[in-house]
Amino acid sequence: MPPFFRLLSEYFWLIALSFSAFNYRKARGAIATSQASKGAIYLQRFALCASLPWVVMGLGQILGFTPTIWHYFRPQDGNPFVIAWLAVILVLTCAYAWWVLFAGGAQKVRDLNLMAALGQHSSKPPSLLFVKLFAAFGPLFFPLWLYMVVSMNVPLPK
Repeated sequence: MPPFFRLLSEYFWLIALSFSAFNYRKARGAIATSQASKGAIYLQRFALCASLPWVVMGLGQILGFTPTIWHYFRPQDGNPFVIAWLAVILVLTCAYAWWVLFAGGAQKVRDLNLMAALGQHSSKPPSLLFVKLFAAFGPLFFPLWLYMVVSMNVPLPK
């Protein structure tokens, strides 16, 4: 296996955590000063939640349960870290959708520009409709994505 591909396969979780940290720092600098304290709390929560799947993946790889990222494309094998990774993503996606659609989170996401913590940096905040559609899309897309991953039956590198 070529060295770059090997590094990417084994340390993708670390790259993803680095992107989460980068997005957090960039978003933190973009918070309006008038709402800095309120925005910082939500931004920290967003950044923490965005990094949770990658922490689970990293633990699985560090502990030797999932040697490469490709194991996460085989949930049909029943690996506990793969199942935990999927469960974290599903729970976070559903919790975000509930908060945005039913608990007034869309307004907070727009006013505090919290989408920046997920890498969606923009000079103007997203519309409420975009925030709600983005939130609703997650729980709807997850089962489809899971079905596609299982049906691909990705071979594991040797």
